[in-house]
Amino acid sequence: MSIEIIAENAQGFEGSPSLTMQLLRAAAAAGASAAKYQLVYADELATPDYEYYEMNKDLEMPDEVWKELRDYADSLDVELIFDIFGNRSLKLAESLGSKTVMLHATDITNIPLLNLVSLGPIERVILGAGGAHLREIENALKVFGNKKVCVMLGYQGYPTPDEHNQISRVAYLRNWLEGRYENVTVGFSDHSLPDSELVTSLSAMALGAGASSFEKHLTIAQVMKYEDYESAINPDQFATYVESLTACSKAFGSTSVSSDFGMSASEVGYRKMIRRNVVTSAFIKAETTVSEQNFSFKRSSLNGALTSVQDLLGKKAVNDIDANQPVTLNDFK
Repeated sequence: MSIEIIAENAQGFEGSPSLTMQLLRAAAAAGASAAKYQLVYADELATPDYEYYEMNKDLEMPDEVWKELRDYADSLDVELIFDIFGNRSLKLAESLGSKTVMLHATDITNIPLLNLVSLGPIERVILGAGGAHLREIENALKVFGNKKVCVMLGYQGYPTPDEHNQISRVAYLRNWLEGRYENVTVGFSDHSLPDSELVTSLSAMALGAGASSFEKHLTIAQVMKYEDYESAINPDQFATYVESLTACSKAFGSTSVSSDFGMSASEVGYRKMIRRNVVTSAFIKAETTVSEQNFSFKRSSLNGALTSVQDLLGKKAVNDIDANQPVTLNDFK
């Protein structure tokens, strides 16, 4: 199963070009698939009387900084994703060649902005759905038509209590999407405490429930208490998170619609090793029509020995067969 792990840098760069670059380098070194930043312009997001308006102003950086970040991301082979909040941030993301943008949960009912994204060149949308009702998700998905969409569940509770994640919603939404939207996947954004024992477990649980994209806040150092540090983990912790979740993804694997489920070569070998073969339970005279009573099951070293009697029932022995002998189809007619 292929998964996407996003280093959620969000507002943690605090308007500092240097810190912005450091976070990107840390995300790449930790093995993240992508690094995501909130492309904030205060006037797109709030009115001047909003309590965090000035903080949002402090997050604004010149376009040239973001272009340098884009080039750095390309050199590190890490996708750069932006949260956009209006036409200005959307146009900058488009001009930077972004393939993916995220719409924060605050905008899931902002249909004019959703329409702008839908009509533009952005190939994929991550739709924040923390706190969203199913009808709001459905209305948003209708706007995007056949554009690729990942519905990102989970919310920032500074931090979010483990028991409030309701990861069962991932499976519910996956089932609801089945047959409705072939272009939509489900993701999970983890906002647990950095020292929680469930830092990886919550995402692994979401993986098993059907999520394929994962977000986790990254910070350079928790002790610095940069923005969003409450649920952010250090680069070394993030590397462990990526390694563990990737291993969980490999263990989860994929199952094909076939009799053997698409089992691995290793399991095929295991099957051959442990299966009992069909052996004669007593002497069988040539021309005897056989039934289940003529056989028992034991392990043997005969290559091609049968593991089921169903194909033998009603057939006749070609030659005399001693007791306790493994048999093949060639022994019967």
